[in-house]
Amino acid sequence: MLKGGASALLPVAPKMPLPEFVGLRRTRRADFVRHVPRCGWLGKRRLQVIGSAAYLALILIAVCTSLPLQVLSQQSKSLSRIPAQRNPVASKAVVHKRTGFQSLRIQASKINDSSYQQPVGPHSEGNGVIRAAIFLDRLKFSPGEISKSYGNNLAKAIGAFQSASGLPPTGNVDATTWAALNKDQGTKGPAVQTPIEQSKSQQPAPPGSAAPQTPGSGVSQMSGSDASQTMALTTYIIALEDVAGPFVPLPRVAGRDAGERLMLREAKLSRLNYESPLQLLAEKFHASPGLLVELNPGKRFNKAGEKITAPNVLTPEPAPAASVIVDGAASSVTAFDSGGKILAFYPATVGSVHDPLPVGNWTIEEVSWYPKFKYNPQLFWDAENKNPRATLPPGPKNPVGVVWIGLSKKHYGIHGTPNPSLIGVTQSHGCVRLANWDAAELGKIVRVGTPVTLKDDGPAQAQRQPPASAQHSN
Repeated sequence: MLKGGASALLPVAPKMPLPEFVGLRRTRRADFVRHVPRCGWLGKRRLQVIGSAAYLALILIAVCTSLPLQVLSQQSKSLSRIPAQRNPVASKAVVHKRTGFQSLRIQASKINDSSYQQPVGPHSEGNGVIRAAIFLDRLKFSPGEISKSYGNNLAKAIGAFQSASGLPPTGNVDATTWAALNKDQGTKGPAVQTPIEQSKSQQPAPPGSAAPQTPGSGVSQMSGSDASQTMALTTYIIALEDVAGPFVPLPRVAGRDAGERLMLREAKLSRLNYESPLQLLAEKFHASPGLLVELNPGKRFNKAGEKITAPNVLTPEPAPAASVIVDGAASSVTAFDSGGKILAFYPATVGSVHDPLPVGNWTIEEVSWYPKFKYNPQLFWDAENKNPRATLPPGPKNPVGVVWIGLSKKHYGIHGTPNPSLIGVTQSHGCVRLANWDAAELGKIVRVGTPVTLKDDGPAQAQRQPPASAQHSN
């Protein structure tokens, strides 16, 4: 055995000398070592240069992208500061493709323009709708809550006015209907409203509470002379009584049995008054709160002495009614004089499938102002819990509103509502709902014994259980 051990006896690989094998291994290792620590073919220095360039490029792209957006935003802000009457975009009419009726932005000058002749019909909005609704209201063809949008209640009022005027009842306002509406508007009411006389049947306010809130009561400080009486809009100075309150935040409920839970919560209050001066003023002028706000940008409705622009609807009530007809199919209430002439027309919510209108000839048995509401779930078909009973306090937000006109048909009557925007939209529990101002006007022109005819030419009416009584009913 040789010195150096067994390894000295290993054979040499044929055809490849040992020096060449070792050189190959060294070459590959060197190549491997040379590529890895130097970060590839770019190198650290080059990566830093490229990274800086990419970062600058991203900043440049961000600046170039945001600059046009800032310019566009500044242009939008500048346009928003332009008054509506000077903005060429705002003054243009938008014509509905299918009906051809126009939609305009609200402009007091247009609403008061006696030469206004734009047609009003389905999908109409703006000046013409407001002007037509106000003039119909002044002529005692109530459109319900006045807004800037054409709706079913306005269509019914237009049709009733056209029929009474000998015109085709299209429900649309054309040039002929405009001429009839404009005629004799100046004779339909004074510029200064006289105080509303309290009915002898009005119930006094509960001891220790404020007087009932009456949006139509008091002297309305309307501006203008005889010529201004034909104006659809007028100026009103907010009076102390308009902001005196007390105003009551009402509970809000949702979900299952919401109606019943709302009544039980409202029964714990001392009064069901308006929640704000804006609500009171909106009912005083037969308008939606949103319309008053849009007519008076920046005005404070809770400040006495503030001048606001409002619908010119504060006119005297009609002559005493000889008869009243409630039409379930037309969802309306109409008062007539002894000669059969229409004294007043009101849109209404009339019954439902579950509580149909009790068709027949009845008479008025009572006119009760600011009644309490007695909730009896046994008389509500949709009340799941038949046990709880409650008495809700009086007020304009009471379920029967400001007045109950009781009929000789037990548990049935004509009354106001806390939600005038829902008249003609929702259903009732058998009774006849009107907007508070319409119910108040009807309550002053009828008397105990006035005949009331309830008719319904719609689907067959099955007699069902009557609704609840609020002394009385909803």
